[in-house]
Amino acid sequence: MIRHLYIKNFVLIDELNLDFPSGFSAFIGETGAGKSILIDAISLLCADRASTSLIAKGKEKAIVEGTFDLTANRDAIGKLKEAGFETDGEVTFTRELSSSGKSTARIDHRIVTLGLFREILENEIDIHGQRDNQYLLNTGRHIHLLDEYLQEEAEVQKVREAYHVWKDLVKEKKTALRETFSEADLEYFRHEIEEIEAADLKEGEEEELVEKERQFKSVKSSFERLNSIISGYDDDLSGKMYEMNHLVQSLDEGEVFSSAKEAMNDAYYGWADAIDQLRNVFDSMDLSEEEINGMEERLFLIQRMKRRYGHTIADILARKAELEAQVARFSDREKYLKEMDAKIEKAYGSYCKLADAVSRKRRAGSKKLDQAIAGNLHDLMLEKARFKTEIVDCEPNENGTDRVEFLIAMNKGEDLKPLSRTASGGELSRLMLGLKVIFTRLQGIQTVIFDEIDTGVSGPVASAIGHKMRELSKDCQVFAVTHLSPVAATAQSQYFVSKSEENERTHTHVRKLEGREIIEQLAMIANGEVTKTSLAAAEELYERNQKLS
Repeated sequence: MIRHLYIKNFVLIDELNLDFPSGFSAFIGETGAGKSILIDAISLLCADRASTSLIAKGKEKAIVEGTFDLTANRDAIGKLKEAGFETDGEVTFTRELSSSGKSTARIDHRIVTLGLFREILENEIDIHGQRDNQYLLNTGRHIHLLDEYLQEEAEVQKVREAYHVWKDLVKEKKTALRETFSEADLEYFRHEIEEIEAADLKEGEEEELVEKERQFKSVKSSFERLNSIISGYDDDLSGKMYEMNHLVQSLDEGEVFSSAKEAMNDAYYGWADAIDQLRNVFDSMDLSEEEINGMEERLFLIQRMKRRYGHTIADILARKAELEAQVARFSDREKYLKEMDAKIEKAYGSYCKLADAVSRKRRAGSKKLDQAIAGNLHDLMLEKARFKTEIVDCEPNENGTDRVEFLIAMNKGEDLKPLSRTASGGELSRLMLGLKVIFTRLQGIQTVIFDEIDTGVSGPVASAIGHKMRELSKDCQVFAVTHLSPVAATAQSQYFVSKSEENERTHTHVRKLEGREIIEQLAMIANGEVTKTSLAAAEELYERNQKLS
């Protein structure tokens, strides 16, 4: 969610610092004051296209900077870490526009590509009317939305895996049918298989030999010194140190000698331990000339095999398996094709079983989704609207054998039509609000922004919109640009957008309302003036809507 927004020299805004809480925030003010400028600024943080027309007149550059709490967005945190960012969840995104046309994107003050910017925030913010086409009006997304709602993603993943097993086998058979090899080809393949087998390669072998060779070279460079150390100790020091320690330990018992006796004993055994360690290294590297040559020849063989069959031993072994499969396919083609048909039939049967199980759950569970959405539409006073999840059979694919599409009829007597072809307007905005209460949480979206979706409504409908936004804010942060007092009265935070004229320029200002200011602005929105009567009505509206929410 957005925690802080900084804007400078952006359209009519000179400089602005705003902190945002979680929950539902409403932006109010007179028409033309610049409420939608805030939405335009946040859109830049969603990697929208920049234009020099957004820079305030007479300024060289504009800055929009947002600090986000991404703690709940594991996908975004993962992408940030992949890009080399260390974060505890609070991240700052900056867009800087220059009058020369240059646009710079930064994450935590480090310049990044706009593509990375977009990728990290793509599921963080939903600006109503901009992203709807991506996941609500996009028919291809409907099956995924249904599965997410029914929490069937684990079962669908099994369907996907079974589908790819089946399709890979079908692809393998088609490849085999296209392949034509002569007997000479097959003989050459057998020769290559025998060569790889004769090499008897094992994964990890090369790394082990290289490390052993490195250690040997390291010890070899110190061979004479090691030999001198061990020989010197064995021939001269060992016996003398033993005798010296024995003499010290034979001193009279008593505290006056105890410290010296202990130190001498530790020194004697410390030397012995150190020499033993050096002796072990020396002995382990005491390779014969034959062993050394064998190690070098083995490494040479591995390098030769890599040049012929692959970059790694794993690649070489995979090539052997591929050659064996090719020989098997043509040595007894009829048997191979029969076995492949059996595998394909078995894989298809497994896929169909899983797909049928998921399909039954979808068809039964879709009624639950329809009822939940119908309840939301009723709350938004779209009582005549009908919503239906249509599921029809389709060709097998990785999602199963169902085609899912959301249908809607906004008025009584109308036929159900695809949601993607529903006309725009106030009713559609309410419909989208009703859907977002269901799907926003499933999509992992942290901030939803509505820009005057309450246009053309009033009274009870406006209150219903406000309460539904407040309900949505239990799952995510909600911003609403509104000109209706019932909607603004339902919000937990209210921001007042105003404009002023100075030096023949218009300036937009935004500030958070506190206490009595909220009531006064609600009265102004509702009645166009602040009087005792309008204040009393606004106070009653505010208290009632806050309690209902």
